[in-house]
Amino acid sequence: MPIYFSEHEVVLPGQLLSDNGKRSGEGTYSIGGKVYASRVGFATVKDNKVHVISFKGTYKPMPGDRVIGIISDVKPNGFEVNLGKHLTGIIRIPDREQVQNMKLKVGDVIYVKVKASGLGGVLLERSERIKKFESGLLMQIHPTKIPRLIGKRGSMIIMVKKLTGCDIVVGKNGLVVINGPSPKNEFAAMKAIQMIEDEAHTSGLTERVEKMIKEILSR
Repeated sequence: MPIYFSEHEVVLPGQLLSDNGKRSGEGTYSIGGKVYASRVGFATVKDNKVHVISFKGTYKPMPGDRVIGIISDVKPNGFEVNLGKHLTGIIRIPDREQVQNMKLKVGDVIYVKVKASGLGGVLLERSERIKKFESGLLMQIHPTKIPRLIGKRGSMIIMVKKLTGCDIVVGKNGLVVINGPSPKNEFAAMKAIQMIEDEAHTSGLTERVEKMIKEILSR
């Protein structure tokens, strides 16, 4: 598939991205068998489709998304979960006893899958599909920067995990949990993620992130 951009290059509306109109993805449009950018953002290829990831925008829940949330209310028939940016998810549990058995309380941080999203709100999967974080550092990044944090074939997040020794879980909604062997390691991972978010559209980012992590851990 011929493409006319570098991975994560900043592109402008109307910019030619590909000669194959069938590869048009999010943030693009196809005319005359060619793919063009429909908005400002950074271009990337995923699943053989060309996408333009916006710098600004809010998270739109989709079925199957794995998100991180904070229990904000416990009800007789389930839980309300704060997903960030004024977005609330619902876990429906028909049995009051089952709600109690799950032993979730306000303030608990969980990793859960979106079951459905629409006019009725965001419905989350329940029971055995919920993971509760017992420890770790919680941070938030802009949801549109997640593809850059993950990197091509997971390269960026794998590097950060390897260099810091931290387990890092990323929710599609932009919440991230970092769990490492020491506060210094967790801090290094957090600073790396912040750099990736702030400089997502710049070249040479991988090398700068690696250098910064090593500098922090050597202190």
